[in-house]
Amino acid sequence: MFFRNTQGQSPVIRFNDDGTSTLSYITIGGNVEVNFFLKGTAKEIIAQYHKFIGKPALPPFWALGFH
Repeated sequence: MFFRNTQGQSPVIRFNDDGTSTLSYITIGGNVEVNFFLKGTAKEIIAQYHKFIGKPALPPFWALGFH
C-alpha cells in the first residue's frame, strides 16, 4: 500500500486481543492518494512500487564529495 497525503498524518497500529492487528492512518485533511499493490511475490510487488513512484535521480559525480 502506498499512502500519500498533502497534510499531516499519523499511522496507528492497534494490536487486538485475538492476535490480529489493525493499521489506521489519522489525517487532518488534504488530498489523499492510496494505491494498493496486491498481486505477485514480494519481489514483484516491490518492482511494481518502484515502477509507480519512479527511479531515484542520480546525483552528479562532483556532488558525491572528495574521498
